[in-house]
Amino acid sequence: MAVVGRHNSGKTTFLTALLPLLVGRGLRVGYLKHAHASFEIDQPGKDSYRVRRTGVWQTIVTGGGQVAVIDDGDPEPSLDATIARYARRDLDLLIVEGFKGEPLPKIEIARGALSTELVCGSDPRLIAVVCDFVPGRSDVPRFALDDASGVADLIASRRR
Repeated sequence: MAVVGRHNSGKTTFLTALLPLLVGRGLRVGYLKHAHASFEIDQPGKDSYRVRRTGVWQTIVTGGGQVAVIDDGDPEPSLDATIARYARRDLDLLIVEGFKGEPLPKIEIARGALSTELVCGSDPRLIAVVCDFVPGRSDVPRFALDDASGVADLIASRRR
């Protein structure tokens, strides 16, 4: 399931309210975010940061019950390839942020101050809109921007 919307629409803010509700229902939830620009998870001055600059193609950092894998040198993989390679097999639900062009069920976050035109307004996979205006799609449920609980109920009902 994808949570989509324009830049600065509040996707991450909404997800930080929604995800704990899903986890609280006993679901093992994964999260995958698409970053449109290059990003750095490694910190300057750390050993792994320095070693990555030597030209290695993969860096794996493990400790404290966490593992981070940084693949360098390859083109950005597709969503399917990323999920196949990295997503845990024991997840009940994987929420992706972004990937609006992928054939996934979508929940769109929209703010009237940015635009009242939905990014995925014509997508048949749109299952809900979370917004502060009346969207052009009356065939999907509409939730207020602060109604993470309602969206959690919708997601739970689709899992049955």
